[in-house]
Amino acid sequence: MKNASLKQSKQRQRKALDERQRRIRRLIERGLIKDESEIPDEAIPIDPDLTTLANLWCPAVCYLNIEFTCVDCGKPDCWTAGSQQHYFEISKASPYKRPKRCYDCRQKELARKLQARADSGHKPS
Repeated sequence: MKNASLKQSKQRQRKALDERQRRIRRLIERGLIKDESEIPDEAIPIDPDLTTLANLWCPAVCYLNIEFTCVDCGKPDCWTAGSQQHYFEISKASPYKRPKRCYDCRQKELARKLQARADSGHKPS
């Protein structure tokens, strides 16, 4: 069982490395970077095929962890590169958005908004 788990882990690492190389090749083809050295090792390169056109107009070529302070509770937090990748490439969010609340405060704000809608007579969708 342990060998199977180790094999799967190595396969995931290899797949992630292959995906990183594919993304870097696409960035070079599009002329957004000149070579691989422009992307830090800890960064996730963007996929120019999945990002919005706004990302390509003002290209950020990789996702890096972004540290910020929550506006509600004042707690320091980190927006991880993986979360940014999902937010911008899967959810197709605006590249100009940045986090301002930690996870707990986002959940509280969402609950507050849902309650305000319910109190005003709107039905949840």
